[in-house]
Amino acid sequence: MNFRKRILPFLLIVGLVFAGVLGVSSTEAFAMASKGASKIAFHTDANNYSKTATTIDVIGKNPFDAVVVELYKKGDPKFYKRIDVYKAGTYKVSFSLKGLKAGQYDVHVNSDWSYLAFHAELTHYLNVQR
Repeated sequence: MNFRKRILPFLLIVGLVFAGVLGVSSTEAFAMASKGASKIAFHTDANNYSKTATTIDVIGKNPFDAVVVELYKKGDPKFYKRIDVYKAGTYKVSFSLKGLKAGQYDVHVNSDWSYLAFHAELTHYLNVQR
């Protein structure tokens, strides 16, 4: 009976506090994956970018000589920023958040090889807070 009255509530409270701390601190830790051509699949470092965030990091694979990574604002057909990667294999590019307005953004990756064209984009929009 002593175990149920003293230790069990203590363990329950510690478990809830621990779960709450993990839940709050890891909201930006989940990466956003891409949809589209699996040959040029990529992911971002987070889904949500707070006021203190400095970059959007995009990590992907490129089996070809070149790939184009573009950042779009939701509803705007023109890309906001573009980075060309001239390297086969795994790559990492960073879009600076300096001067970027709050809102939802999308990342597109394009590549082509001979007559084949490949396109991938995020499954959901990124949320940027300023």
